[in-house]
Amino acid sequence: MKLTEEQAKQYKKDGFLIIRNFNTTEEIDKVRGEMKKLIEELDTPSTISIFSTKEQDRKADDYFLGSGDKIRYFFEKGAIEDDKLVVPKDMAFNKVGHALHDLNPAFEEFSYSQKIHDLIYSLGIYKKALSVQSMYIFKNQKIGGEVDIHQDSTFLHTTPLSTHAIWFAFEDSTIENGCLRGLPGSHTEGITKRFIADPNSSTGCSFIKLSEDKQYNKSDFVALECKKGDIILLDGSLVHYSEPNISPNSRHAYTLHFIEGDNGVIYEKNNWLQSAKPFRVL
Repeated sequence: MKLTEEQAKQYKKDGFLIIRNFNTTEEIDKVRGEMKKLIEELDTPSTISIFSTKEQDRKADDYFLGSGDKIRYFFEKGAIEDDKLVVPKDMAFNKVGHALHDLNPAFEEFSYSQKIHDLIYSLGIYKKALSVQSMYIFKNQKIGGEVDIHQDSTFLHTTPLSTHAIWFAFEDSTIENGCLRGLPGSHTEGITKRFIADPNSSTGCSFIKLSEDKQYNKSDFVALECKKGDIILLDGSLVHYSEPNISPNSRHAYTLHFIEGDNGVIYEKNNWLQSAKPFRVL
């Protein structure tokens, strides 16, 4: 599937674009079934890594920092007390990342499909698109945490900026269960900071300020509601966030992030996400 001229124009203007019915129910159910199997077969790890989406709580442990070329499991903050699960295991996780697309056959087949290839290259941005990161995001009912206002290129930075993402709705994503919310046009203003691995920091990582932080009014953001099978294209500089999921319905999603691998574009060596192998061409 390729973008129409009108869709490409809209994406360039807003920094996001919803595409309806991109994936079939069968395609989604196959990888959702695979994730269910992975969770069922997973022994509760001796190393418990809780992923916080709140900037003031954000830290990095070795388990997280070493996940760029592995499949690792990150718990929701409210799922663990005294190093023990306090919710059912299938509701305990915030996300799984960050190399499902390369290491799991079912996710690999999904992530390197011809229609994803055609869509990304139809942006007219990439000469050599590299698949950098994948995440399965659970946003489980009652427990799915808020994701603070952020920009993806803060975390996956290239010089010049080249990060774009696809967000796949694996379930209906609504205002009630914490859909994405984007600020139209905010991608045109660049990014304000970078998140880097920092061995000299007590948290294992730190933010580098590039410009003064901006103050945002959440009422200016647009709710990007989706049905199962829809996708959202996201510019890496788009300012976006999501509310916590306090509804009775989960909001499973999957994301893929891409960067340019040619034209002199540099993926920073101090980005938190690193891989022992070269990133794979889409």
